Amino acid sequence: KEKGLRISARDEEFDVPVKAINLGEVSSTREPFDAAFICMKSYDTVWSTHFIMPHLKSTGVLISAQNAMNDEIIAPIVGFTREMGCVVTLGAGMYEPGHAIRTSDSKKSAFTIGELNGMATQRTALLAEMLSAVGPTKVTTNLWGERWSKLTLNSMSNAVSAVTGLGSAETRQTEGVVELMIGLAGEVVRVGECLGIEVEPVAGIPAGDYTRIRDAESIENLKAQMAEWANLVAGGRPSMLQDVMKGCRTEIDYLNGYVVRRGKEVGVDTPLNKTITQLVKKIDLGKLTPDVSNIKELGY
Repeated sequence: KEKGLRISARDEEFDVPVKAINLGEVSSTREPFDAAFICMKSYDTVWSTHFIMPHLKSTGVLISAQNAMNDEIIAPIVGFTREMGCVVTLGAGMYEPGHAIRTSDSKKSAFTIGELNGMATQRTALLAEMLSAVGPTKVTTNLWGERWSKLTLNSMSNAVSAVTGLGSAETRQTEGVVELMIGLAGEVVRVGECLGIEVEPVAGIPAGDYTRIRDAESIENLKAQMAEWANLVAGGRPSMLQDVMKGCRTEIDYLNGYVVRRGKEVGVDTPLNKTITQLVKKIDLGKLTPDVSNIKELGY
């Protein structure tokens, strides 16, 4: 409120005045909102949805800009026609109040907006236009495929960084770690495909490439593509590693843990996701410290 929001990007740094409202002050707002973005951690989705609903217009919409598949949690509460999805693809970090650090290139894809029913509507186009002020934004007619792509990326990068302590680029360039990421991604994509989801490319790589690994050459090709991607995320840390650094609870049950649960429903075994979920929970409890050596528990 006093100093505004400071943005540090790769090519610029600036301050923006903001009208910040604490949770305890929301009840004093008089004008209802046209739209509200839910940017809470996944485990805070239910209460935050109920909290903001009374402050939406009758035609107002809630937009989930979160990790995980929270659209399926929000929509039954607010109504399926009043919920939209926003897949965040820009890289960022926040280590002190009011100071956001953008770690990805400003020309890199920033947001993907979509309706649950796959329609390209006027409101998706309007939101995409608004968010384009931040970075390249697109409208998708395959929100669930985009969501599962992001879930795959989160499951292979967030959890691995939390367990190893490595940043986004380092995980893609460290022997053993990058192979683990490929294995995790393959399990997530297989579960999504068995659920009937057309999974969109993951970090620019066709999702099916993670499940069609037949020989060493296939793995080396994937590793080479992931190494190229590392240049785009250099200096960044996945949100789960940021949570660990801050001593905050992680979203592991809504990422890798979610994959394990959905895998059981469709008969797909997910041993890597199951084990890494258990490891992150140990870190949450302070029983394990992030270190590269922890990947030995996963056979790498």
